Amino acid sequence: MLKAVRKTDEWMRRGALLQALSLTGLAAAKGAAAFATGSKGLLADACHSAADAAHAFSGLYDAHRPATGSACRRPAGGAVSVVLASLVIVAGLEAGLHALRTLAEGPERAPDLEAAAVVALAMAIRGLLQRAKKKYGFRPGYRPHSSHGHESRWDVFASLAALAGILGAQAGEWLEMPALYALDPAAGILVGALVVRSGLHLAVAAFRSSEDVVLTEGFDVQMLRETVLRMDGVVAVDDLKVREHGHYVVADLVVRVNPRISVMEAHDIAARVRRHLTRRFLHVADAIVHVQPYEPCYPYKTNLQDEETPTLLQ
Repeated sequence: MLKAVRKTDEWMRRGALLQALSLTGLAAAKGAAAFATGSKGLLADACHSAADAAHAFSGLYDAHRPATGSACRRPAGGAVSVVLASLVIVAGLEAGLHALRTLAEGPERAPDLEAAAVVALAMAIRGLLQRAKKKYGFRPGYRPHSSHGHESRWDVFASLAALAGILGAQAGEWLEMPALYALDPAAGILVGALVVRSGLHLAVAAFRSSEDVVLTEGFDVQMLRETVLRMDGVVAVDDLKVREHGHYVVADLVVRVNPRISVMEAHDIAARVRRHLTRRFLHVADAIVHVQPYEPCYPYKTNLQDEETPTLLQ
């Protein structure tokens, strides 16, 4: 059973990594086509696809980067996310300013029609990736990461804006109206602003990574609590929270143990709790286990019924 669990977990990780690499390849292909066709809108769209890939890599890295220290350890911070966000913001500013300079100087021609074909093909591939993610990328009992899905919708909007600018400039060439050539760099400015927005969103998410969203729906917290309570050495469980972290979740809990045991024994209990939760539940990437001595006079959440009111005298 444990072997099958590990195999499934490894398969899911490879799938998430493959999706992130696919988004990176898509951004590189768009960038190469932008330089070949001279489309400023496609260049900015390539930067936005790179931003979407950065979101995917950030979630993948934060979810699977091993922590350091003792068993009561916290997941790695958002240093990688901050670096990726900085690169995304710089790329968005460069793409937007480049399009703005072209618009100020007055574009002399429309981009090649192949640029529109590249955008349409990229949108089709992006749709296939989303369908594959919905079919294979979710674990049972786990709610998808809403932030990355939100960014995917913005990536589609950026591609549509770039496509509209390219086709508008092409229409200007067909109708012999050079004024319409400005639509392509105008789309580049708009998409560049979206790239900067995406980078800022990634940076804010990185700074808030230490305060991940506490899940209140779509996850059975009581099941985790009962699982820990059945483990040897655990007297009570207090302050159990489950937070989103990347594509997975992190359990943060306090376990109460016999106050007369040694520090080494308490450390072993924490290690066993963390190891059991990460192996028993596939969607739990890490468990932050705090060990506290059990005090019989204190009203723990585990010992209280729903209709009881906790007091210090209980």
